[in-house]
Amino acid sequence: MEIHVREARPDDREPIAGFTTGTFPWGDYVTREFDGWLADDHGVVMVGEVGGHVVGMARIALLSPDEAWSQGSRVHPDFRRRGVGSAIAVALQSWAAARHAKVVRLVVEDWNHAARSHVGTLGFRPVSGWMFATRGVGENSPVPEGNGGRRVMAPEGIRPAPSAEAEPALLAWSSGPLERASRGLFPIGWKWRRLTRDDVIDAARRRALWEGRPGWAIADVDGDTFEVSWVVTAEDDAPAMWRALVDRAAAAGVERLTVMAPAVEWMRRAAQQRGCDVNHLTVYALPL
Repeated sequence: MEIHVREARPDDREPIAGFTTGTFPWGDYVTREFDGWLADDHGVVMVGEVGGHVVGMARIALLSPDEAWSQGSRVHPDFRRRGVGSAIAVALQSWAAARHAKVVRLVVEDWNHAARSHVGTLGFRPVSGWMFATRGVGENSPVPEGNGGRRVMAPEGIRPAPSAEAEPALLAWSSGPLERASRGLFPIGWKWRRLTRDDVIDAARRRALWEGRPGWAIADVDGDTFEVSWVVTAEDDAPAMWRALVDRAAAAGVERLTVMAPAVEWMRRAAQQRGCDVNHLTVYALPL
């Protein structure tokens, strides 16, 4: 079977939609993102053709001058385990290497055994484990809260941090267990790259850096969700930090709290004690 790999075109969207609508029980995100991916000068979408028909796709993008991120790998069910995904992956890696990337990373949820096996055959190795914790707040809270229907804020809350807090937060992170577990990586949505000083300073400037006695966090309101992408705390302070995050989400008037954090046991335990559902995922890396 001859596989032809090329850069994607706008007219590839329809055939891709044909074999991705049932990827997950809820559908798939690739066709929703497809047009934006094509327009992104920092990345490329590659498709695999067999007999002139598109039967696979994947995307890669540069997150920094030397870090690439791969995502959206999909293969038509009739052509799986026939080398299509591997051929596309090799083309993506060549594209990134030609632009001076030193490493390409990707993420796989731990329940997805087929994807974990596939990335292993491509040479990717696990570098850090993560947890994605979710919880309803306010009327959507999974546990009774408050006093007589009125939520009682914990005394050890978090508040917007001034820019001067960026350095202490980064110092605490760089010398703590969560940094070691993360391998220095920082999630931007569902993409990971090295955390930089500018990330923390920028968060403070846009009032997305939060601080309190239990630690620091980077969090933004996105629609009906309070999204936490970075947490700095210690094992003894973790329960208070999770309570503070729930309180802050409730104060923001949103319906849901989401937290992405390194999957250390005491963080998972504290999240579940606060009523969070926790899913585990692994970031993989391949040197180029």
